[in-house]
Amino acid sequence: MLRCLDWSAVVAAKTSNSPCVVVHGQRVVSRSVAAMSYGVQVGMRRRHAQGLCPDLEIATHQPDRDRRAFNTVVRTVNELVPLIEVSEPGVIVFATRGPSRYFGGDEPMADKIVQALHSSIVADSQFGIGIADSRLAAHIAAHISAQSTAKNTAKAKTPFIVKPDQTKVWLAQQSVRVLSEFANISSETVSLLERLGLNTLQDVCKLGESVLAGRFGELGVELHRLARGDEQHPLAAVAPPPEHLCSRTFEEPITDQQTLLNNVQIMAEEFSDYFVKHGAICVRLILKFESETGAHSERLWYRPQGLTARAIAESAKWQIESWSHKSALVRVQLIADEVRTDTARQLKLWGGVTQIDETATRAIGRLTELLGSTAVQLVKWQGGRDLQDNFQLVSASHFQSRHNELNASVVKPKWRGSLPTPSPSVVYSEPLLVQVVDKDKNLLRVSARHELSAEPAQIIISRQNYKIISWAGPWPIEEKWWDTARSRRLVRLQVVIEKFLSDDSRQVQALLVALEHGEWSIAAIYG
Repeated sequence: MLRCLDWSAVVAAKTSNSPCVVVHGQRVVSRSVAAMSYGVQVGMRRRHAQGLCPDLEIATHQPDRDRRAFNTVVRTVNELVPLIEVSEPGVIVFATRGPSRYFGGDEPMADKIVQALHSSIVADSQFGIGIADSRLAAHIAAHISAQSTAKNTAKAKTPFIVKPDQTKVWLAQQSVRVLSEFANISSETVSLLERLGLNTLQDVCKLGESVLAGRFGELGVELHRLARGDEQHPLAAVAPPPEHLCSRTFEEPITDQQTLLNNVQIMAEEFSDYFVKHGAICVRLILKFESETGAHSERLWYRPQGLTARAIAESAKWQIESWSHKSALVRVQLIADEVRTDTARQLKLWGGVTQIDETATRAIGRLTELLGSTAVQLVKWQGGRDLQDNFQLVSASHFQSRHNELNASVVKPKWRGSLPTPSPSVVYSEPLLVQVVDKDKNLLRVSARHELSAEPAQIIISRQNYKIISWAGPWPIEEKWWDTARSRRLVRLQVVIEKFLSDDSRQVQALLVALEHGEWSIAAIYG
């Protein structure tokens, strides 16, 4: 397995030595090695990152840009390894048995790949190669290899190889947190395992599969499989689909990309429906394209939750865009390489997922097919005292893969120090600076005991004065006081202002204002 650390930031950075971060939803999702040296971390707020590094380059999250840039790496590796699997930009999985025999072992094969990548555009990026007997172990090994290179840039890029038949012993020493980082297990589940005293994968194995199944259900069986180094799901014995579902030959060569993708979409729907009828899902697929000149493109695609018709269509689009051969295509093939049993989902007698939820899910799926997996986003609650931390935008396809978290009836825990209900209807990503003054036109202050210097009388917005007819608060926030770089102190105040419109009518509006670093700003609007 090959893994490139923070690939989005590597692509977005102007130079290899410039500090750069990729921001999505006002949060850092990727940062360069230079930005890391300033203390910038993934998940950090944009303003906090800029405070640590004033010269920081800010780039928006663009998955299409990352995929296009990663195609060069894919083609380089594909010249040495015949069949590779690309699940996301920055990660390549491939079987090493055949190439290792050809090059004389795992280490010579890895060295050959490293030499080839040095001549590509990622020569200055931090990438690592991990070789192991299981997918999870290979993920961890590649990450260790990439991190060791990032810590010592002068050191040559060396692979991390887990000895054959030692994967289970090596995995047993790993922390359970690797399950959320590399195996798509939710962080809530991992946190619960740690609270139960299961800190390593060896502890999970010792507990027993039946005990985990009794506590977590099907997820417990999956946790035990991962901890002992097996695949996440058992294979299913299903007859391969008929030839007409897996292959399509065009009488007239197709040159238009959208026409080709429409045909792949139809094939993918029939292909997926076949496995659904047999109670199975295809998790690994070989996608082949053949041109009229005899050239062909072959790539392996993997999704642990199953390759849906939408996922197959997106994979086909990525593969076509990365193929340098631009002649007309005459044939498409879908080959199921790995099929697993589709675990059933027990619905509740009352509540739970309804027909409206299913209709909304299909509508979201259709929009995702048209616009892409990252273009359609949903709001997910994550908790917090600050309004901008309560919710985050996540990809709709990722949101749906988490067992349909669309059910809004789940009661969310109350955070200590958060604002009372109801919640504001509009929350500013960049607060609007204002002035809150008392009756003597003095700027309102808040003492160390969170006491107001006077009663708020007016608020000045863009040099216009508005009378405050009612107010409530203040509600203070003091966080991370032990860390001088991340500490935060602010006070929030609810105010109701009176406006007079051009027709002399009176309008009342409720605002949430905040005082931070000596400046008042409008954080949100009610109603």
